[in-house]
Amino acid sequence: MNTTAPKKGAQGIFSNAASGTTALLIVFLATGCALLSGCSLESAKSKVQQSKNSDAAKTPAWNWEQYPPVTRMRVATLPCQLLPKSSITMISPLMGSLRVYATAPQTNLTAGYLWAEFEPEIFAAEQTALKDAEKKLQDQEQLQWEVEYPRKKMQLEQQIEEAQRQVNYIEFLSSHTNIAKAAFGFPGQSNLLRPDALEKAMVNLHLMKQSMAYLESTNFAAVGIDLAGARTEWERRNLEFRKQRAQSRFEMPFNGRLTISLPLSEGVVNYPVTTGQELGIARDLSSIRIRIVLENSAWSGLPPEKLRATLLSGNELLEAKFAYQKTERIQNREEPAYYFEFPQEKAATASRLIGANVSCDLWIDLPESVRVVPKFALVLHDPTAYQNRNWPTALATIFPGVRVVVEGQTELGVALPKEMKLTSAK
Repeated sequence: MNTTAPKKGAQGIFSNAASGTTALLIVFLATGCALLSGCSLESAKSKVQQSKNSDAAKTPAWNWEQYPPVTRMRVATLPCQLLPKSSITMISPLMGSLRVYATAPQTNLTAGYLWAEFEPEIFAAEQTALKDAEKKLQDQEQLQWEVEYPRKKMQLEQQIEEAQRQVNYIEFLSSHTNIAKAAFGFPGQSNLLRPDALEKAMVNLHLMKQSMAYLESTNFAAVGIDLAGARTEWERRNLEFRKQRAQSRFEMPFNGRLTISLPLSEGVVNYPVTTGQELGIARDLSSIRIRIVLENSAWSGLPPEKLRATLLSGNELLEAKFAYQKTERIQNREEPAYYFEFPQEKAATASRLIGANVSCDLWIDLPESVRVVPKFALVLHDPTAYQNRNWPTALATIFPGVRVVVEGQTELGVALPKEMKLTSAK
């Protein structure tokens, strides 16, 4: 009497169930219950509903409360390089014997400290020779200036006076011919009355005055001794010596740390070096910077003034603020480099990590509160939502209204709408 009803109930359940193991289980329970046990259709539906509730309970509920709101987020952990404020590599410009006064391969020195120099005895001898040459030149200049020049000038002044008297005398005779004939009746004085006598006297006077002007303007050249050329030659030698002397002496350019590249040995002060050989590196440790390369395009739009870099030095956490950013060319490729600077009171601690292989945490200060969620947790919550999608699109699909503020290396900083429910648990 009840044989047809269970069959229809079984067919209806089968048509509405999903394919796979769950559907076969539902059909089996409904049919077996109806045919073997003689149970009702309502009992079968109850068992199916319980199975569905059990499957739904396996999906984890999402709770935003376990991610408290914050205003600072870690963007990434990246390799970084610690650099001093200034670094100068000292290269040998000469070939010879270098005398090293520094006693340790690495030491802190003050600005102006002479830590090495080339062959000081040879340069000292050259300096003495230059001083002797200068003294001789000064003696010659003093002799010419105090003796020869005044004597030459006095001679010219006397010649000019004599030439001027001759011109005046000829002009007088030319204008008083009667007196000239009466006074000079013998042939020896007849040349003074020639028509060109006055012109020659005036030319001679003009030449004397020109000689005086030349003497006053050139000083020693008119005397006949080229002391100006000798002075120029000495200045050239002195400049060349100073240039070589400066190249041969190595002083600390600032207060900082000197690292000597030469293999120092106890009791040895002179070391042979060649041209172009590295001698040492001077570092200014008054300020320490961090260099970080941000190649991820997702971080290129972050405001650099909000970025911070932190690292551990022993048990102490050091934080550096953003200093500047520039694009640098490294091995035929360009990369964006961000520089962060530690406070001066932390420079000494940070300087211990120079040259070490360290990693830094890059943080950002945010203008609004966000909840920092691991990307892995979001993928575990709904794996299919993140296939072939970017993070903002996928997150908006699962949680409508949620906005990605910052995409970090392993986490997302998201902002929730005010009306959003914080948990999906019932």
